[in-house]
Amino acid sequence: MIYSKTTRYTIQALVELAYSDSNEYLTVKKLSREVDVPREFLAKIFQDLTKHGLLESRPGRGGGFRLSRPPGKIELYEIVELIEGPEPLSDCIFDGNVCHGDDPCPLHDQWIPVRDRLTDFLKNNTVADLAEP
Repeated sequence: MIYSKTTRYTIQALVELAYSDSNEYLTVKKLSREVDVPREFLAKIFQDLTKHGLLESRPGRGGGFRLSRPPGKIELYEIVELIEGPEPLSDCIFDGNVCHGDDPCPLHDQWIPVRDRLTDFLKNNTVADLAEP
């Protein structure tokens, strides 16, 4: 797997939020059912996303979470980088170390173009692209 389960769950939950009315706040309970993610796990992810400005939260009755900006303005790369860390695809797929040319692994030359294409894909697609019917 190229990225973690946390990243996958995050993208799924943000897409679910993109389907909803942009003014509506959805609860973690509802979203966890919709994307089949443990509620406590999703709540932790959403705390981080709120802290980093991807989500807005409102406590109390009628509260929950919503996207802080239009889904077309949230790149998939931004999500992956937020969860996986800076340069999320820089690890070598062969040994898990940072991929560089100084001491290349047997897959280095084949991995670089794949990594670059995947990075371009993530930078050129948004939550809105995944939320389209």
